[in-house]
Order: sequence, then structure tokens, then C-alpha cells
Amino acid sequence: MPASPSLSLADELYLVLHYDPVTGELLRNGKVNGSEVQALSAAKLLDLIATDRVAVERTRTTREALVATEQATDDASLDEARALLWRQTKERSVTWGLSNLGSPALVVASLQARGLVVEERKPLEPLTAPGAELLRERRAALDAAWLGEPADERAQLVAVVLFAAKVWRNVFLVRDRSEKDATVARLTVMTERAARGGERAKVIGRLLAESVAP
Repeated sequence: MPASPSLSLADELYLVLHYDPVTGELLRNGKVNGSEVQALSAAKLLDLIATDRVAVERTRTTREALVATEQATDDASLDEARALLWRQTKERSVTWGLSNLGSPALVVASLQARGLVVEERKPLEPLTAPGAELLRERRAALDAAWLGEPADERAQLVAVVLFAAKVWRNVFLVRDRSEKDATVARLTVMTERAARGGERAKVIGRLLAESVAP
């Protein structure tokens, strides 16, 4: 099932990283570490590129410069990232973007506004019933992508970002070495495919190279 049109890639990443798909309970304490910041930043950049709000261009000084437009989005979290880029007085690289655009505050606010997360400063309670249902739907699509089964494009992109940011083990547990090796092999192929050509590929490739996770 495709993601809700109002659910951004960053929204979906936050949900799968922080909430249990069966119980809807919070898996983590709401804090976002450096690896998740990079994953959320990449998610925002990918959505902004898809809607022509940000481009990745080669310039005299930067091989992969992020160039934002004045055109606002209808998503507060995405627009925060777009506006931050727009206000920069010097060129900013994809590497800079991955470290500076992943603030989770407006992502959480977006999920609250949609009635998916309880209205808490930091979500400390289970998801709402609609949030839990949506997470189960999206996690089922993500599981399919993870196993190499047919899945929608958004789920495949979530899998790629989780893998490239090296936070996939925050979501998926592997029982033994052979299962880990098979999972890594599948996700490597998927990520390499997504990182071939185009502006989206530049973000994914840079995320894979720059991820701070061990």
C-alpha cells in the first residue's frame, strides 16, 4: 500500500526508527543520534529534490552543491530545511546538508498534527490507533523491500536510506551471521542501484560515504 500523500519520507523514517510496529510503543526515548540526523537529512533532501525545491549542482568550488528555490513546500519540516538552505550566504555541499538538515522537531510536530503521535513534547506514549495502523502498513511494505520482495518505491527508498545511513539494525534484528550477510548483500545491491545517476543518487552516495555510524 502506498504511503499517505501527506506522509513525508522523513515522517516515515522517524516512525520506523522509533516505534514498534506491533504494539505501537516507543522503542527509543525520542532522542535522535548523529546517524539518525543524517538519515532524516537525506530523507528531506530526497523529497525536496523530488519536488524541485532543491537541486544538486556542480559549481566552481563545490562538486555537489545544494541549491534551494524560493518556492515553499506544504510540509513544515521540509520547508524548514529548504529555507535554511535558501538563507545560506555561501555554497553548501551535500555533506553539509546531511549534518544540518535533520532536525526532528518539526517531523514530530508533523506526526502530531496528523494525529499519528500523542501530543507530547517528546513522544513518550504509544502511537495513536491511526498512527499504529499506518506504521503497520508501512512496515509491511518495508519488510517486503528488505526481503527482496515486490514493494512500492517509497518503501524501497526508506530501506536504502536506513542502509546507507547504517541505522538499519535499529529497525531490523538479524539472528545470525548468515542472515546478516544475506541482508547486507540484498541491501547493498538495492543501494547501489539507487545511487546510480541523477541528483537523488548524489545524496544517497554521499550518505553511504559520510555516515557516522560504525
